Amino acid sequence: MPTTTKRLILGTLIATGVTASAVAGLDDGLSAYDRGDYAAAYRELAPAAAGGAPSAQYALARMYLSGEGVARDSAQGLKWLREAATAGVGLAQYQLGVCYELGVVAPQDYGEAARWYRLAADRGVPLAQYHLGVLYLNGLGVAGDLVAAHMWLNLAAARLPPGDPRNAVAAVREAVAAKMTASQIAQAQKAARDWAPARDR
Repeated sequence: MPTTTKRLILGTLIATGVTASAVAGLDDGLSAYDRGDYAAAYRELAPAAAGGAPSAQYALARMYLSGEGVARDSAQGLKWLREAATAGVGLAQYQLGVCYELGVVAPQDYGEAARWYRLAADRGVPLAQYHLGVLYLNGLGVAGDLVAAHMWLNLAAARLPPGDPRNAVAAVREAVAAKMTASQIAQAQKAARDWAPARDR
């Protein structure tokens, strides 16, 4: 990571109330996590997460939910996932949506799934955009809306890299389009063109 970027991240974390000790261990903890040294990652990330660092909270959630370097603990994993999602980590918002949609480590609640998917989708997370589109298609947690479904599926297909997942999303989008009028398709396409990702806090 370039020095200027690190300074910006550190400055932002300090300005938002993340303690200096939390910032100090964050880089080391994330590096340890990336190389699979989960014991070292936990040592550094736990205080950073407790100090309010969202990326540390997200990494800690993943460790608890998968049992990487710690005993698997769904309650702790969900706690840290919610903290990171509330702080605006798009992937945490998406994964919290999955938890609610599937009823894994959280009670099944399509309304909550849609809420978290929407936050992540607004941040440009393509899998959240896909899942939100499917919820609109099926009227789960939101009112059924083919225009909204098509728009979110279109955005997801555009943001995913070429390959099978992108092709699958595009196929779902085309199946939705087959149920729509030309006017509805035009409306959905315009909404997708006008969409812009939410800015970070």
